[in-house]
Amino acid sequence: MSVKMIVTDLDNTLLRHDKTVNDYTIQVFRRIYNRGILVVFATARDFRFVTEYITPRTGITPDILIADNGALACYNGKDIYKKMIPSKIVNALMPRFKLVRCVSTEDAYYLSGEYSNDHWSIGKKATIITDFSKVIEDDAFYLDGNTDKSTLILTKDYPDIRAVTYSDVDLVTIVHQEATKLKALIAV
Repeated sequence: MSVKMIVTDLDNTLLRHDKTVNDYTIQVFRRIYNRGILVVFATARDFRFVTEYITPRTGITPDILIADNGALACYNGKDIYKKMIPSKIVNALMPRFKLVRCVSTEDAYYLSGEYSNDHWSIGKKATIITDFSKVIEDDAFYLDGNTDKSTLILTKDYPDIRAVTYSDVDLVTIVHQEATKLKALIAV
């Protein structure tokens, strides 16, 4: 059986801590492309982080991109899997957070003025600084922010969502229940 596809995560897997890839890995990916093997990136990050930051810096372009914690899968730039949180649920969840950091929609990042880093400066998607007092009208790939662990029970109130927690940061990301890297990969 020959290899048809290689799937890799980005942070702390393909990428080093400084978001670079070593030269040997770049050479390996060139050989992978030359053999006609599909390259898949599966990441929790927004797809723009890959297409506008990682790919230009590394020269590695995925054929398939699974992004936004599995909420979106694209094949050669075309969406083939998308699971978004309805705006009604996004707006109902926001007051349950101590601090909403980001709501990511198709067209914009809605960010708390207290939260920013270099990956929000990526182009092709509006960056809107907000206090989240206004209604977000669009469905979202994800909503994230700081919360205490008791707020995680919100997934019982909203069965169409799930909470993603991280061991290294005080952050909870809310995504659609069907937004997983595995489900997106199966759809691919």
